[in-house]
Amino acid sequence: MQRRGVLGGLFVLGAGTLGWAYGTIGGARASEHAPEGSTAEPIDPGSTVEGTLADGEELRYSIELAGGETLGVVFDSTFADWTDQRAEIGVYDPDGTVLDSTMVSTDQPIRTAIGTTVSETGTYAVRVASLAGSIPYSVTIDVADEDPNEPNDTRESAVEIAPDESVDGVVVGSEKDWFAFEVTAGEGIELELTARDLALNRDLRMAVFDPDGTEIGALPTDNPNRGAYRTDYEFLATVGLPPSTDPSVVGADVAEETGTHYVRVSEVGSDTLNGEIRGFSAYTLAVETVALDRFDPNERRETATQLEPDETIDGIIAGYDRDWYAFDAEEGEEIVIDYEFVDTTDGLLGTERELHGPTGEVVTDVFEPVVAPVSGTYALLVTPDGDTTARDFVAKETYRLTVTVSGNPTPTGRASVTLTDQSSDGTCIVVDGATLPEGGFVAIHDSQLTADDPSGSLRGVSPLLEAGTHGRIGVPLDEPLAETQRVWATLYRDTNETRTFDFATTAGDEDGPYTIEGLPVTADACITID
Repeated sequence: MQRRGVLGGLFVLGAGTLGWAYGTIGGARASEHAPEGSTAEPIDPGSTVEGTLADGEELRYSIELAGGETLGVVFDSTFADWTDQRAEIGVYDPDGTVLDSTMVSTDQPIRTAIGTTVSETGTYAVRVASLAGSIPYSVTIDVADEDPNEPNDTRESAVEIAPDESVDGVVVGSEKDWFAFEVTAGEGIELELTARDLALNRDLRMAVFDPDGTEIGALPTDNPNRGAYRTDYEFLATVGLPPSTDPSVVGADVAEETGTHYVRVSEVGSDTLNGEIRGFSAYTLAVETVALDRFDPNERRETATQLEPDETIDGIIAGYDRDWYAFDAEEGEEIVIDYEFVDTTDGLLGTERELHGPTGEVVTDVFEPVVAPVSGTYALLVTPDGDTTARDFVAKETYRLTVTVSGNPTPTGRASVTLTDQSSDGTCIVVDGATLPEGGFVAIHDSQLTADDPSGSLRGVSPLLEAGTHGRIGVPLDEPLAETQRVWATLYRDTNETRTFDFATTAGDEDGPYTIEGLPVTADACITID
């Protein structure tokens, strides 16, 4: 699209003749015919006019357009009281037929866009009118620039851009612009999309894709439109920034493979004014690739960096990064995780750490020494905390990490069970881990558990577990818990090899508990009922 140069604002000589009669479009008054006698002042593309419309006053401007050009009109009024005021803006073809029109009336700041792509060369008109009340306003009338990146409407026709550079573009209606760039696995991809002359009913969205065309990317937690990078003019207005400020949005991700990645930019109508896309949107897109640490990409547990015992490493975490580390521990060994903040760049960044057991359960997120409940490979996740905002989204924190595993592991073949405090709906209890050398069952007893009648407190039993170590065992309750209370997980054998739990039905003669030094193998925890 081509925008001709601005030659000094309004033309006041040689005005064409255009006029209007009133009709209705979408409930708003709109012109649909051009009677003789009305005049319009010629205006250059890119011009902004402003002032105050008196009650019932209308202003008209004419603009020369070539067939295929796209006209955009942005109406803005920043005063706060629209109690008795209404305004209308419209675009008309050379015959005076309405091409686009809308009425605005609200008690909030207004910034509304209309526009259209014209089919023939000629003189077109823009009308701005007060339908009720005195209305301060500004109107920008523009024609879309020629987009030097076209054609790039598909991923296959994406225009190559160099990382660490920016590109200007224009999208019209449902058009999509695609850009391609090269990135190495483990590098951070940082994006910024800046929009120009947006309005409450017109917005821009970007998305990033991996070499296979799968959409990827992380969002700041304060992004008002989770699931999409949207500049969102409406959000901009609510935080009190001036309407002339160009809204922008940031997004990022860590490249998990080397190759060509893609960014797509498209227009989207906001929920305001029925989500319509009017006219065109111009933008600047910046793509930057940054080095993180030598362990990236380790974004997933499956790609975790393996740590050796007592190894100390220096890592870098970004606001869009997730670092996974893996190490081995035997049941009963003590795990100590030492995390030390070293330095930060580009802002402040808070982090969280979680230790996951061999079957994926969270063992702890409080970094005090913890005893390994079962043997296997543990995974440590270092991630930005839930307060990471757009302001510190691209911040990086350098940290020093040491994992120490020590102590005496539980002897092989020794029965054990681990149960931690948890929230539940009362129908199921999750046992963190259990070792049953000869197989058997995990049973849940409530607070009525006594040595004289353990079966009277029985609430639920697991399916038969084969001999060995098991993690994260869900035990359904035959009688749900109605209130918060302490429960006990106890290990039982399958003494009669019926593969069913017969302890209660045989008065304890069959399937008795595992014991150590004469005491049942059990663990207790508080269950909070949601």
